[in-house]
Amino acid sequence: MVVTLLLRLATCRCPVRATLRSRRRYSKLQVFPALSERLRVFESLREKQGERNRVEAGERERPLAIQLADGRTVEGKAGVTTPLLVAQRTHVKGALVSKVNGELWELGRPLEADCELQLLGFNTLEGKQAAWRTGVCVLGGVLEGVFGAELCREGVSEFGLYCDHLLENSGLSLSDVEEKCQEAAALKLPLSRLELSTEEVRELFQNSKLRLQLVEEQMNGPTVTVHRCGDSIAVCNGPLLPHTGLLKVFKMLQVSPVTLANHPESSGVMRLLGVAFPGEKHKEEWEREQEEARKRDHRRIGKDQELFFFSDVSPGSCFFLPKGAHIYNALTDFIKSEYRRRGFSEVVTPTLYSTALWERSGHWEHYSENMFTVTSEGSQTYALKPMNCPAHCHMFEQRVRSWRELPLRWADFGALHRNELSGALGGLTRVRRFCQDDAHIFCTPEQLEEEIVACLDFVRSVYQVFGFSFHCLLSTRPTPCLGEPELWDTAEQQLERSLQQFGERWELNPGDGAFYGPKIDILIKDAIGRQHQCATIQLDFQLPIRFDLQYVGTDGHAHRPVMIHRAVLGSLERMIAILAENFGGKWPLWLSPAQVMVIPVGGDSESYAQQVVQQLCASGFMADLNGDQGATLNKKIRSAQLAQYNYIFVVGGKECASGTVSVRSRGGKQLGMRPIEDVLASLAQLRDTRSNRNEF
Repeated sequence: MVVTLLLRLATCRCPVRATLRSRRRYSKLQVFPALSERLRVFESLREKQGERNRVEAGERERPLAIQLADGRTVEGKAGVTTPLLVAQRTHVKGALVSKVNGELWELGRPLEADCELQLLGFNTLEGKQAAWRTGVCVLGGVLEGVFGAELCREGVSEFGLYCDHLLENSGLSLSDVEEKCQEAAALKLPLSRLELSTEEVRELFQNSKLRLQLVEEQMNGPTVTVHRCGDSIAVCNGPLLPHTGLLKVFKMLQVSPVTLANHPESSGVMRLLGVAFPGEKHKEEWEREQEEARKRDHRRIGKDQELFFFSDVSPGSCFFLPKGAHIYNALTDFIKSEYRRRGFSEVVTPTLYSTALWERSGHWEHYSENMFTVTSEGSQTYALKPMNCPAHCHMFEQRVRSWRELPLRWADFGALHRNELSGALGGLTRVRRFCQDDAHIFCTPEQLEEEIVACLDFVRSVYQVFGFSFHCLLSTRPTPCLGEPELWDTAEQQLERSLQQFGERWELNPGDGAFYGPKIDILIKDAIGRQHQCATIQLDFQLPIRFDLQYVGTDGHAHRPVMIHRAVLGSLERMIAILAENFGGKWPLWLSPAQVMVIPVGGDSESYAQQVVQQLCASGFMADLNGDQGATLNKKIRSAQLAQYNYIFVVGGKECASGTVSVRSRGGKQLGMRPIEDVLASLAQLRDTRSNRNEF
């Protein structure tokens, strides 16, 4: 084991003596028998796969043309040239991962054919995720080799990296872990990658029952990706960095207990959260982003503005107070107005269904553990719906449908329930009870492209109102998938043609479609540069088959309709969280729960101020009056600004006599004395056009 380590370190061009000193600081070389056996199995499997790859290797060193994102074309050789070599040759600094024809690709993986190559750094989501996947391999090795922990699961999220582990002495020092991770990363350990089948995974983790169960649950295809980093084995899907030396800084955030669903033996499992960076400047930038995100945290805004709260009497379910309900209803009304314009019909469906419906749709087999169930008299089991699609299929089949009725566009704002783990809940972004602007379209194959383009236009219209920039991802067939390859080919081509016709930026996202059909995911970027996936347009080949949905075509014969799942806002709860943080609690007038504060100056003006408030409320605005006679005018104005009222109307003797109000914006700009009728008309225009402007 030590010889193998020394050979690897030598290939990293580290001075041997310095490397040995560094290794001693990093680890006490505690390779426990179970770990030693796991490493032996890994190397045995790697040797078998290496032989198989050599036998299956095709044409090598064929000339390649590699087109870069800046328009340059460089030459290479198939099976030899890597994205890392291209980055070095073209003097591109900071590359951590790449995309080859839209597919994520490790820098050290040889190119296979002519391609378009993108080199991505830490400032991209893909680069950040590759760095954190590599960081989690380092962290896992440190926890096992230095602290003697038993790893259960590792992974990354949009917030960082994590390792779930068991440790007899759970008193980890975060600073000690950071130091050991940085020492380990400095060894420039290479990362060996294997794709393993279920049987091979069972052989690899035969001595760790809990970890094996968690890995098998994680598998959503015939194989899973496993990496070796030093003397540790990590299960991590997605590309990693060429070696650990590209990570210079680690920061551990917290360690806390974690509950693993369906694993009663997992008590005592702790989750260590952290982040990793290529350099100190990246850490400093991340810390600035975190500080800005804390200021904009929707949970703080919700509390300060009295929008919503959560309670243990209904964990994971939001209580919207009147001001929060105003935002909720404004968003719903917005989408409903678009529905009327775009030919959607709203339906209302039950919340509770017999398991027979979920068995028929296939959700009971694959999703039942995430559903809330109820048993009634006679031992009949029912489940609260986690999605609307089976109910809409049931509605479609209630009578014979004609081609003349299609496309049918059914929208549903029914409450959905999903049994999320308590540890996964987080404000409005992850809840158990929520509503979506959910809709399903049943159409003929000939209508599909037009419907997809219309869905994309719907998305663009809504996101432009919020001021979001966005781009689309075309997610193609995964492995495995259901349906004939020809059907997938046709559907993917139709989606691609729709995206080309749509005209906005889009990228290929190979292998990330659902097992029942390809999809288009829309990523938005908020005011502080964070990306969120909310809207989705999903083709479904399977539900129409499972429900045997048919319509009578122009030829008088029965045909199968195409089904499209689509949502624009996604979950209303999550969208409210995103908007709260995007606007920093400074809601545009049409969404704002605090639109106008009226402040009387002088005792004689209060009755006129009340009259102004009544006129505003009668016109549909959220208006309040501050009649506190113990506060100064400046204090009242400042209080209204802190409460994020869009406008402050000051009324005194002059305004009362002339039927006017003195208008001040939230930002403090004085807009002058104006007749109340003109002000109402201007506010109505801002509201009805859903403008984000602050002045009129």
